[in-house]
Amino acid sequence: MMKQGKNDMEYDPFVIAQWIAASLTGELSGEEERKLAAWRESSAKHERLYERLLDEESRRWKKLQFDSFDKESGWKGYKEKRSRERRISCGWVRFVRYAAVLLVPLCVALYLWKGQTEDKSVLPVMASHTIEPGGAKASLILSTGDVVDLAATSGAIRVNDGMVIQNCGNMLSYQDTAGKVPTDSLMYNVVTVPKGGEYQLVLSDGTQVYLNSMTRIRYPVRFTGDTRDVELEGEAYFEVARDEEKPFVVRTACYDVTVLGTCFNVAAYRNDNMTSTTLVQGAVEVSGKGIAEARRLRVDERFVLDKVTGKVTVEKVDVSYDTAWKEGKFRFRDVRLEEIMRDVERWYDVTVEYDSDEVKDFRFGFNMSRHETIEPLLRIFELNGKVEIERNGNMLKVKRGR
Repeated sequence: MMKQGKNDMEYDPFVIAQWIAASLTGELSGEEERKLAAWRESSAKHERLYERLLDEESRRWKKLQFDSFDKESGWKGYKEKRSRERRISCGWVRFVRYAAVLLVPLCVALYLWKGQTEDKSVLPVMASHTIEPGGAKASLILSTGDVVDLAATSGAIRVNDGMVIQNCGNMLSYQDTAGKVPTDSLMYNVVTVPKGGEYQLVLSDGTQVYLNSMTRIRYPVRFTGDTRDVELEGEAYFEVARDEEKPFVVRTACYDVTVLGTCFNVAAYRNDNMTSTTLVQGAVEVSGKGIAEARRLRVDERFVLDKVTGKVTVEKVDVSYDTAWKEGKFRFRDVRLEEIMRDVERWYDVTVEYDSDEVKDFRFGFNMSRHETIEPLLRIFELNGKVEIERNGNMLKVKRGR
């Protein structure tokens, strides 16, 4: 019988996951092996998870990949990658509830395959079914109506009246070399980010904007007048250049966010029932037609508007969850599967269907890079036994686990 003396709280899931991954690659030290054995013996649920990870299908998949790369250099590369990434500490709730988070570092084989070879023909079967993560891609619509594919264009796009528009592969920037020129009418540009895309934008006043998938922002080429207004649909993180004489205003379909200079996240997707603003630094005021009373946010507060009921809430939050996408992460804590899958659909350019409304309400929590293929993410959902996911191309069907 398995021991039950150890509390799950004593174990760091990422360390345990590294031990299991190291055991699969033959890199586990004697001391680590003893610690891994103690973790397995501390709970019957731990042992079941461990055995599930080492089932026949998993071993066959790993063997195909291990035969295709140098394990020593690959594992070293993986560890170096992990050390470079900024680690976001996970609010550790009951381990069993989120046991599947252990799988993320166990996808070392997938990382090694991606990092060590540009020729995906090494594993033709896996490659043919792989859904890749999103990346830097967007379109720029100029005031003339011309459309520029930013993923296929680099360098200076246009120079006009002292305004230089530059594109460097993942960031579009406006540089006003002539200073503020009075004008009777504003010239607007639009950047649209499709499914599976993200992009950065530097406006003419120096404000930096990080754009998430399926986002559209409309803004003047040069700010004039008493305010700096932009229009947003989708999700963006703003680092606003301070100008006390010209407030910066983000206009969404439901409300406006007014600031002088600060950092905040706005999620305003048209098809979502909720729209929110999360303040990271400084101060913002939320007001507009969808709100009966203007609200001033403090740091680490999130404003949420329920577009169906009109209810407004302001709550203290860990802002790292709302801004994780900007850092290249998926980070969720006790969130409904349907809400998580909306982000998955946008980032991986997939469509998700459900065989019942019940599975939409299953709750998950995990922390992983969103720059991996979709495979590790799907395994997270499946490993706890709650759901099964069938794939047909870029269509995912979520069913209750057997």
